[in-house]
Amino acid sequence: MGVGTTNLGVVFIHGLFSSEETWDPLARLLESDEELAHVAVRRFGYATPKFRFRPDRRTPDYNDLAERLKTFLQYDAAGHDRLFLVAHSQGGLIVQRYLARMIQSGQGQQLAKIRGVVLFACPNGGSDFALPLRSAWWSKNPQVRALGPLNADVRDAQQTVLDQIVYAQEVGASSCPIPFWVFGGEEDQVVVRASAQGSFPKVFMLPGDHFSIIQAKTHEHPAYVALRTHLLEVEQTDPDDPSAPASSSSGSAAQAAPWGDSAKATRILDVLPPYADWLRTLRTQDFFVVSGRVNRLFHEAADALSNDPLHFIDPALRDAATACSTATTDLSEAMIDLLFADRVDAKAFENLPALENEDAWTFVLGEYQPGESELRLHTLRDAFFEAYDALVRLLNERLLAPAGTTPPLSGTSTPATVAGPPAAPNASGPQPRVGQGLPRYGRELREAYDQLRSAGIGAPDSDAYLSGATAVQHFTAAEKSGPGWVLSLRNGRAIAVSAPLWSALVRAGRPAVDGDPLNAVGYPSAPGTDPAVLGPDVQRVALEGGSWGKGWLVRLGNGWRWEPQVDLGFSQTRSAINWTATQPAPQLRLRAVITWPWDIAAEELEVTPARRRDLKTRLPFSRVAGAVSTLSLRRGADLRAADWDLGPNRNASDSVSYSATITSPDGRPALTGAVMAALPGAMQSSTVTCAEVTIQDADAWAAALPPGASTKLTLEEMASVLLAAWETAAEVLPAAVCEATMMRWAGPPTVELRMSAEGPHDQPRPALDTLIDFGEVGPTDRNSLSEMAVTITVSPMLEDTERRKVLRRALVRMLGRFGYFEADEHLFT
Repeated sequence: MGVGTTNLGVVFIHGLFSSEETWDPLARLLESDEELAHVAVRRFGYATPKFRFRPDRRTPDYNDLAERLKTFLQYDAAGHDRLFLVAHSQGGLIVQRYLARMIQSGQGQQLAKIRGVVLFACPNGGSDFALPLRSAWWSKNPQVRALGPLNADVRDAQQTVLDQIVYAQEVGASSCPIPFWVFGGEEDQVVVRASAQGSFPKVFMLPGDHFSIIQAKTHEHPAYVALRTHLLEVEQTDPDDPSAPASSSSGSAAQAAPWGDSAKATRILDVLPPYADWLRTLRTQDFFVVSGRVNRLFHEAADALSNDPLHFIDPALRDAATACSTATTDLSEAMIDLLFADRVDAKAFENLPALENEDAWTFVLGEYQPGESELRLHTLRDAFFEAYDALVRLLNERLLAPAGTTPPLSGTSTPATVAGPPAAPNASGPQPRVGQGLPRYGRELREAYDQLRSAGIGAPDSDAYLSGATAVQHFTAAEKSGPGWVLSLRNGRAIAVSAPLWSALVRAGRPAVDGDPLNAVGYPSAPGTDPAVLGPDVQRVALEGGSWGKGWLVRLGNGWRWEPQVDLGFSQTRSAINWTATQPAPQLRLRAVITWPWDIAAEELEVTPARRRDLKTRLPFSRVAGAVSTLSLRRGADLRAADWDLGPNRNASDSVSYSATITSPDGRPALTGAVMAALPGAMQSSTVTCAEVTIQDADAWAAALPPGASTKLTLEEMASVLLAAWETAAEVLPAAVCEATMMRWAGPPTVELRMSAEGPHDQPRPALDTLIDFGEVGPTDRNSLSEMAVTITVSPMLEDTERRKVLRRALVRMLGRFGYFEADEHLFT
């Protein structure tokens, strides 16, 4: 059945508090698209009321809606030999619940008609947006409750979909391969990027917020182009073979839907970024050197391409990508074979750059060619770069990665120019010139080179290239025995950086999830406006322009580490409200939550029995235990947080929860200190530690204090408790999972300081000023504040003096944000 003759039904599923009419714009565009004339639009509607006023009716939960969708697809959409599901927001969770229930009941074969699923702004990781308001207004609405972060049923359904549908290989009772395309809105605050992705392999970003993302008004709107691309792919598959990939033979499809091929191009450039230093090592070494690091990164790229074949719509791109993937796999396998052969030339190894020399696995090739396998490897390397360069040139010709344009919609950080990698110097050919490869920046690079030659910069040893918005060129040293140099030109400012320092910078940013180290950590900067020199002996380098925010490259012993510059904000992480579901809820909670994006595999982190025993020994002497005791001592009662027990939250090899509670004379919980930690998992990519002090019941606490003692905290006490929680979460809890002092970052760490007045869920939350005395900071124009918080981007393990300084700044910023504009740092000295 060819294109234009398939009976394809596109089923639209709307979101929370929405209706079938939300799809009108996309539906009109589909119905007016001549190439999709045989695609039928179907809309699945369901009850999602904001309020229920009839006691004889209830709001259906996700299981009800999954069964309702099953009925719709089986009867209302029975006339279609293929189905394509398109969901917005909550609708995507309904789709996943339906698919999971079908798989779990052994009905996987009945899903074979479904040829694709598109999710627009689906809260795959839950939504924190207006959570307190949602809890207050719709506490009994099962659809609203399921949208909260870390919902177990949503998570379980998603895992089933991933394991037995997205990654499935064959159609059977408990599996059915169905492609998913997941999209988020770049301005969406309701479902942020991380939530839109959830545990799916990748998310593509589209313009718009949570609602405008699907309000396409023209056929050129990115949401429609994306949907159209995948519908064309599905139309070209054999209707009797659900596992067949989409055909790539339609030239008209390629012209009409370049975005689809652009997304695939982005995925190749993610794993083989044109200017990655490790690819440059393969290409430009005077003798061919392959270290264990380069081998590992190249092998990961080969795995990514072989496990995720990219079926371009453009047939020329399809053939070039296939050739590149084959060449990558062949070279990767040959590298591994030779690596295990352990052929090492000691003299060449001694001359390796510092970054490569740090690797234990290294073999050398080039002018040293003792065997047939080395010659084969040399040939395969040349074949790989021939195929790779051909693909990159073709991508550039198709304007799928043109120079100087905005990155593709997936948000990748590939360099702005991909016309060709830096050229290697060749003794038999002409040597590169200053600025060669970037005519636009040639004059500025030559002027900077002339001013900086006295620093010891020698001749160019590569073409100039763009890394983001920064022009870069590599140079030898004037003294041949010394380290080389890198000249960077950013915003008209030239800085010469020693090659070891540049390598350290790239290494510090290598854990970045987008695969572009310099886009993550940023580029070196220096005071002043004249060209500057950063030699090999510098200890601390300021960085700017990175996605991780402003930071420093800091020398630590023999290595380097990226560290963030202190930044204060109010973005809440997904972990901010974890561990708050225990009942009864406390009246006041003061907590510090730290997110640790360490550059370490999750399987290398574990709460071992020995670490757990050590933690329990240290907790009675921790700062948070001291804070609990001090609050009572200051009121004339010696009530100590000495007995720390398991709970009340989860404990396992990947989680920690301990608490100590002070009770009233009649046994009521009064004051509690608690610590929690969780290792990376399906719902979070970083380790999270948390310490807190809670007033469980002010009356119970008062009963344990001398008569007349006030249970209202002072500003100074509030600050002291938050400081103690921060120190405990930063200094004590990390030791329960690993040795944290020398860890490198894979992203910016954060410390969240939070205070919340809670109480029973069926009663209005009290105001913070009934529990904390804010009189010293004057009035606020806010009514009944029940929570305040501030997020600090900072390295958590600070010296005590520096931590106190940052805490004061953060509290003043937080109080000012919530209306206490007279707050000043002197109140917390």
